[in-house]
Amino acid sequence: MRSLPLIVLAAASIVLSGCVTEASYVRAQEVVRGSPAMKREGIERCYQGTNRASPARKAEMAKIMNVSPRSNVARIYCTRAFNGIANGRISYDDFRTRSPAFIRVIQGR
Repeated sequence: MRSLPLIVLAAASIVLSGCVTEASYVRAQEVVRGSPAMKREGIERCYQGTNRASPARKAEMAKIMNVSPRSNVARIYCTRAFNGIANGRISYDDFRTRSPAFIRVIQGR
């Protein structure tokens, strides 16, 4: 259990950075798939980082995600992304390249 904080950080880093190896992605994916509490924590950490984006960046994200700029764009992005990671709709390659599959998931499709 000592490595659990490292797994949480790896899971949160999935959405916060592009410097994730395939092995750490798969490990974090399995953690958020099997633990609702860990998924909530990952979403929260993602939200804390994503919410620091500039208003212009959030407006751009809102357009891509087909949501109102007045909505909680960071929360919606993180929730959709982590749900897509947990349920297997976002693969490592999708995440790394921001593929059309990744875009569809964050658009809620």
